[in-house]
Amino acid sequence: MRKTFITLALLASSTGVIASPDAIQSGTFDTVMNKDTRTLLAKMVNQALSYSPEIQVAGADKTAANYDIDQVKGARWPQIQLGSTAPMASFGGGSETTNNRLKDSSFSVNVTTTIFDWGKNRENIGSATQQSHAAAHQYEFEKQQIAFNTLSQLIELSRYQQNQKITQGYVKRMRELVNMLGEITQTDAGRYSELVQARAKLLSAETSLERINDQRRQSEIMLQRLTGDAVTLPEKLDWTMQPISTALVMSRVSKHPSLLKAEAEAQSAQHLTAATKASSLPQLNWVVSKSTAKDGNGKAGQWYTGLNVQWNAFTGGSEKAAAQASAARASAKKSQYAQTKMDMEYQVHNLTQSRDAAEAQSREYQKLSKETDQVSKIYYEQWLRLGKRTLLDVLTAENDRYNNQVATVNAQHDIYSNNVKLVATASMIFDWFDLRPET
Repeated sequence: MRKTFITLALLASSTGVIASPDAIQSGTFDTVMNKDTRTLLAKMVNQALSYSPEIQVAGADKTAANYDIDQVKGARWPQIQLGSTAPMASFGGGSETTNNRLKDSSFSVNVTTTIFDWGKNRENIGSATQQSHAAAHQYEFEKQQIAFNTLSQLIELSRYQQNQKITQGYVKRMRELVNMLGEITQTDAGRYSELVQARAKLLSAETSLERINDQRRQSEIMLQRLTGDAVTLPEKLDWTMQPISTALVMSRVSKHPSLLKAEAEAQSAQHLTAATKASSLPQLNWVVSKSTAKDGNGKAGQWYTGLNVQWNAFTGGSEKAAAQASAARASAKKSQYAQTKMDMEYQVHNLTQSRDAAEAQSREYQKLSKETDQVSKIYYEQWLRLGKRTLLDVLTAENDRYNNQVATVNAQHDIYSNNVKLVATASMIFDWFDLRPET
């Protein structure tokens, strides 16, 4: 699949955080996302879609909404009512009747066809149709949301997995220093204070590792909740992806399923308001009826056909109140649509700013990580062999190196996360990552 409409190109980093401008201009997904990564993402997303109870609920609601249309459309056809009466006895004063025994049971048929109802049926059908559209948009929104949640959790798992590896190396380094100082203090007791400092840093490193281990476990649990199975990732997943432009996202905001749903619900409320107003006016029906009940002469009733006018002339103001309530709901739906669109446009600008800032921070942290790596090596040599540095200098340099490495990973994954959020805001998850959902 090819994309040629991208105008925003972030600078490429040495770790492949963002695709290069040339890769973006080429317009091919193969050049901006590793094929193995995309295959893994498609597998995870499709598994989540198949497993998700939210998708099943939305699908059932969508099916039910389609049947609601058929239910409302049925009112346009002649309504046939069949009845039966089985008399047991007659008593009290009045004229003699022949319908007083079980054998005098009678049957009746009544056919009512609406001739004119001021558009009530039409508006009811329009309301049900828009509700069906809203249910369809909700179904698409749930699919996009499940895909987004899955991708976001995969990014978080990748983040914690890399941070875990870095922290394990940091803990190992601190443990080496503690062991080394333990041996030194056996022959030089005056350096015991340095051992205490090293132990404190080791405990701090182990605490950080426990925290990251917990974060990774939580992410794994969330992914298992989404997909139904335990998820494992390669040691370092290549998240290189094409950055989506702000202009493209803004052009697609109005097509987001949540906005389309709000719009459909607003139109449904308008149709319902019109139907409520129409129901307060006289309705003209064509009636055909027949009853086998016998009259006083023992003769069955004849067929009857004619026009019937029904009008709720006075309802205590309930119909007027119902029309006003429907109008208020329609107005509320319109306001909800406008508010949702405004919030999404704000979110687009905020996410773009965050993504661009994270990209700049990633480049700076990469440079800083290289420098602090050299500093930690130099300080260690100067402390161990030359005595020009204190152990506190060495520990500080090791801590700075560790913090910069973690910050680099976090900044990189912030880019991935914000870009995925932007793609989701444009409701392009499946197209952008070429995931081809099976459901």
